[in-house]
Amino acid sequence: MGCVTIAVLSFCLYFISYLVAKHQTFQTNAEDFGIMNQAIWSLGHGQLLHQTICNIVFDTNCVSTQGVSRFAIHFEPILFPVALIYVLLPDPRTLLVLQTLIVGSGAFAAFWLARLRLRSELAGVGFALLYLLYPAQQQATVFDFHAVTFTASFLLFLLYFMYTRQTSWMIVFAVLAMGCKEEMPLVVGMLGLWICVFQQRLKVGLCLSGVGLLWFLLAFFVIIPHFSPTGHHLLISRYAQLGSPKHFLGTIILHPRSFLHQYVFEPEHFKYLMILFAPIGHLSFGRWWFALPFCAPWVLVLALPTLALNMLSSDPLMYSGLFQYSAELVPIILFASIEGLVLLLFIGRYLVQWGYHAGKRYQLFSFHRSVKPLPSSVARTGLLLVLLVGMTISVLRADYYFHGQMPYTLDFQWPVSSAHIQKAQTFIDLVPPNASISAQTHLVPHLSQREQIYLFPYGDTEAEYILLDISGDIYPYFQQDQYMAEIKQVWESGQYGILDADDGYLLLQHGLAPPTVAFEPDLLPTLHIGSVSVPSQSQGRHHAQAAPEAFTTDPFVQADWSDFLLYTSTSPKGLGHMSTALLPLV
Repeated sequence: MGCVTIAVLSFCLYFISYLVAKHQTFQTNAEDFGIMNQAIWSLGHGQLLHQTICNIVFDTNCVSTQGVSRFAIHFEPILFPVALIYVLLPDPRTLLVLQTLIVGSGAFAAFWLARLRLRSELAGVGFALLYLLYPAQQQATVFDFHAVTFTASFLLFLLYFMYTRQTSWMIVFAVLAMGCKEEMPLVVGMLGLWICVFQQRLKVGLCLSGVGLLWFLLAFFVIIPHFSPTGHHLLISRYAQLGSPKHFLGTIILHPRSFLHQYVFEPEHFKYLMILFAPIGHLSFGRWWFALPFCAPWVLVLALPTLALNMLSSDPLMYSGLFQYSAELVPIILFASIEGLVLLLFIGRYLVQWGYHAGKRYQLFSFHRSVKPLPSSVARTGLLLVLLVGMTISVLRADYYFHGQMPYTLDFQWPVSSAHIQKAQTFIDLVPPNASISAQTHLVPHLSQREQIYLFPYGDTEAEYILLDISGDIYPYFQQDQYMAEIKQVWESGQYGILDADDGYLLLQHGLAPPTVAFEPDLLPTLHIGSVSVPSQSQGRHHAQAAPEAFTTDPFVQADWSDFLLYTSTSPKGLGHMSTALLPLV
């Protein structure tokens, strides 16, 4: 237990430091850290999980810039107790720390469960480490903040208390897990049926299944449609290609081969299964492979709801193996691996005993009377140790090659700040806390504690401010020309003027005098604004300070753009923006 505690503390210390460093170096994202931070912040400011951040380029839930409740997209009541903690510590980093602590604690449940089923402290420690190192779990942990990531831990505790028949604690963690996302009640409902079949606890199992089914039906058909501006689930379009339920079932029954080819054996879908199951240990046979969890199909059946949700989606990110989508599968994969290992050890013990007695009976080997067979406990421990070492190496190898988040993994880089990154906070401080703003993805989380915050280009016609980082991540655009075309449209709209610009950052304010020069993308990275006045001709190419009374007009000096940069004049007395001018380079 001491080894597990040290491992958990190390995990939490490392990932808290890593995630906080990512946030402080502007590497967290509008989707979904900005979304979740705004929604949770809004609970303490009189709104029900209000969110306005949306990817207008290819999302399906951008209905209005006025925003929607989080319940219109996902039903996650676990966010209510999270918000209580957030009220006490109102900082986005609180969410990152909380998520890491909850996920890390799941290693204790993995230890208890493995120790119970395999009757070995060594096995318990091994599976606790496997859980902490598992790629799918780490991918969910490092990708911003999501309620569903909690299920990596909650489901492990649920499985442990289910196995030890501690019904009260099992119910507590069943409720916590179901509160993380609307599909989780289906997983809990499947577990209830599992309890009926394998533990013969009909009353407990049927109650759990009934509550899970009722929770899912209320969430999916009542609560989410009620909060949705369209009256239906805003993400249902991800499954539009499946057709109606009748058509979908007909396809499975009448054309099973075609269905499996499209959603299971298609290369990207098949790769997803390998990403999920292969790290725990597998054998390859040409194109085919067999993973340890497959030894316990009676456990893997619990994963069917989530696997179906991910693999039937038209969104390839859901079956990429990245992000938060596979968090709830990790506990089931570990549980199946534990049960698979129990089966393998049983078979191994039987084969060793059979081989020994067969050899002795048929005199296949020469046995000395004083020689006794190796004690079963020693043989079992040795076999278990070999398997655990192999599984650990397999997990480390998978983590090394597949977007690993540890220092030993391929292409890993610790988040490092720079002068450019530090300058971002200067621009953020210029935006009033109650003002609406449209900003780029890595800037949004630092501005999301407000009622109206948008992911550029969403809201770029009505937000009071627009903050851009020309050299930063241009998501949701993937082509630079599309991104520049949108900036040009804002530039030429006449609605926004330049409040400040420097080192590739551009802060626009609604209602300021618009630029009167032609938009040129190549000039944006070098655009610079300073608190200086328009120089006279006698001053040549040198800046001159102006008296406060000089700031009375808003003229532009027309000149050759190649020799000039754009500057904004501000009042030394703090009166705000007073004039804008083109100044010669020095």
